[in-house]
Amino acid sequence: MNTTAAPRPGLVVLMAFVVSLSGRFTLERVGLDVPVVNDVRVPLFLVLLLALVLEAHHIGPRPVEGGFALLGILALLGYQGLSVLWVPPGTVTGPAVGDLCAIAGLLLVYFNLAAWDRDRVTATTLKLFHAAAWVYFLAAASGQGHYSNGRWAALGGGPNVFVRIMILGVITSLYLYLRSGERLIWLMPIPAFLFGAVASGSRGGIVALAVTIAVALLAIRPRIDPERIAKPLALVAVVGTVLVIVAGPSIAGYVQQRFVEATIGQGYASSRDVLFQMALRIFLQRPILGTGINGFNIVNDMGLGEQYVHNLPLSIAAEGGFTGLMLLLVAWLGLWHGYTATPAGERSLEARTAAYCGIFIGATSLFSGDYYDARLMWIFLLLAAVRPARDPDTPPR
Repeated sequence: MNTTAAPRPGLVVLMAFVVSLSGRFTLERVGLDVPVVNDVRVPLFLVLLLALVLEAHHIGPRPVEGGFALLGILALLGYQGLSVLWVPPGTVTGPAVGDLCAIAGLLLVYFNLAAWDRDRVTATTLKLFHAAAWVYFLAAASGQGHYSNGRWAALGGGPNVFVRIMILGVITSLYLYLRSGERLIWLMPIPAFLFGAVASGSRGGIVALAVTIAVALLAIRPRIDPERIAKPLALVAVVGTVLVIVAGPSIAGYVQQRFVEATIGQGYASSRDVLFQMALRIFLQRPILGTGINGFNIVNDMGLGEQYVHNLPLSIAAEGGFTGLMLLLVAWLGLWHGYTATPAGERSLEARTAAYCGIFIGATSLFSGDYYDARLMWIFLLLAAVRPARDPDTPPR
């Protein structure tokens, strides 16, 4: 009998997390200009791939279940990259294609990690996002990174990035609470993270949270035990009340202006409605293939800059047409099939938590961000769908 423990992924998981979280950080933000490596993704990806190779060679090939879910996403990304062949003249496609390649690289890394030890990788990733939420919250609470209009942000990311990290902090707090045997201390951060989410002023992020809660309640409704959840809810309510009393006045005026007066009173939508109409018009004009990657700006004569649709399906519809939408649907269905292939009673807590994280990021992608900003959605949903193949002789957990 071989008693040697199988190698487990270690440093490579941390590296994958850093690359995933870092976004498009460039050295120019800190006053440096180094060709090639200005985009920190270049050296980070090299280190990540080296770490993966060094760790993975110890265990050889790894059978996997749900692997077809990756193929659907790669087909969509490949089609989007191929669309450079029909973009309007003058379209700048290099950065967008680079983003697609970066997403594909991250997904290949996480696919290999999931095939290796999905639950361990996911658990480590969730804990790292919990730690990141604390770092972002404390940085923003100290006044570092606030926008001139009062919206909270931190570490070079905008408010819409900040709200994603805050809500991931909420979800990972619930995960740690359940994983620890329902120790109430893990629920204590939830009011702080929710406070940060509101302070970000991201209306789309709040709506995405509501969507995620609705999906979760539909899934767990038959198993809800009122007595079991009474104490946790009371604790969160008490801590939240204290936080609002102590820190609420610092953002009260801003919240009143942003959420009540501007949104409800004036119907202000940060031009999202205009951008959505532009994307829909392009789709109706070019319904089969769309404008090609990054063609939205050129067709609408918006010039160069970060002008994008802020809605993932509409963006794909405008720049990839009906073909792109079908590939998006295939990718989502593949992930759903991979996730549901495991019976509900056998799904690990890690897989379920990753699914909710992916649903939340996907919901935020209906209101903000571009293709690269959706990377965490693909990563979390892939971690929910892909898992090591089970030994036929091993009984289900």
